Amino acid sequence: MEYFETKTTKYIFFGVLAIVPTFIFVVFIVNVTWGPSSRQTMRRNDSLESVNGVVDTIFNDAANHDIRTAILTNKAVYQISELWANDIHVGDSLSKNKGSFFLEVYRKSKKVNILDYKKLIPSE
Repeated sequence: MEYFETKTTKYIFFGVLAIVPTFIFVVFIVNVTWGPSSRQTMRRNDSLESVNGVVDTIFNDAANHDIRTAILTNKAVYQISELWANDIHVGDSLSKNKGSFFLEVYRKSKKVNILDYKKLIPSE
């Protein structure tokens, strides 16, 4: 049996197939043009992150581009920025609440350092 019995059926079939990639392309262009900037997205993601716990293990995650990673005693996984690699050690207590841009690092019951997420976001 012939799939395309007429030219009209053929044009309709290929027209429908062309609509999908065109739609995806248009959505991409609209998102890039009028969507949030990467800076805005990073600020939103950083402010929504919450970290509370004691660092149990620190390692370079080979499966994730060798990103410095900490596993907390509550089994939470925290990816450490390269700029903060020397500021966080095993046994440190980390605290960051949603809505805040400050990661507080405590060592032996005293506050050692407050790390600012805003410094990690590239300037415009």
